[in-house]
Amino acid sequence: MNENQNAKKNTAEKKKHKEKKHYTVLPYFKKAILYVLVSMIVFVPVSALLMSRAVSTVHKAQTVMTKTANELELDNSYEKCDYSQYLEKISIGKRLGTISCESAGICENVYYGINRACMRNGAGLNSNSYLFGEGGCTQIAAYPSSSFARLGNVSVGDTVNVDTFWGSFEYRVISVEKTESVSVPEYDSIILASFDSSKPFAAQDEEKIYVTAELVNKEVS
Repeated sequence: MNENQNAKKNTAEKKKHKEKKHYTVLPYFKKAILYVLVSMIVFVPVSALLMSRAVSTVHKAQTVMTKTANELELDNSYEKCDYSQYLEKISIGKRLGTISCESAGICENVYYGINRACMRNGAGLNSNSYLFGEGGCTQIAAYPSSSFARLGNVSVGDTVNVDTFWGSFEYRVISVEKTESVSVPEYDSIILASFDSSKPFAAQDEEKIYVTAELVNKEVS
């Protein structure tokens, strides 16, 4: 009987010792977890904010940087002409005209080609897509450090106006999406794209803001 009591006593003491050891170590885990949580709450948002501002600063700095001998020179000359005359002059870096959406506060020069030189001075038109009014989809992209930072303010039904050498074009917005890609319409339309300026690390994110609009009116030379 005594042996059974001693065995139970030893078992109880071991269990108590184990529980005591467990509760002795637990505060250290709590401190570590608390430190990690505080770090995530404080340092991650600050780092994201600094990174976002750094990207914006680089884009703004590019607009005033001295061009190197190997960098593309933009052609900002602007003379009214008909469509066939313009096709003879078109080349990468050529200014096409302006694109605007008054309701969202967007107004940018548009250049032929999507590259750093074109996009740091306005918006770039994908040279593999259609020109305005050619019957297909015109694809345009810009940095969020330009007025395309307001691309997310565009709403379905808004009007987008384009003025070019060879004519004026009016589009009606049919969709605004935040996604990794969009379907390209096969009819006369435009797609405007930019990174989401409201998101940290937007330039590293595959998701972009896409505005799709269909042509509703045009006046060409």
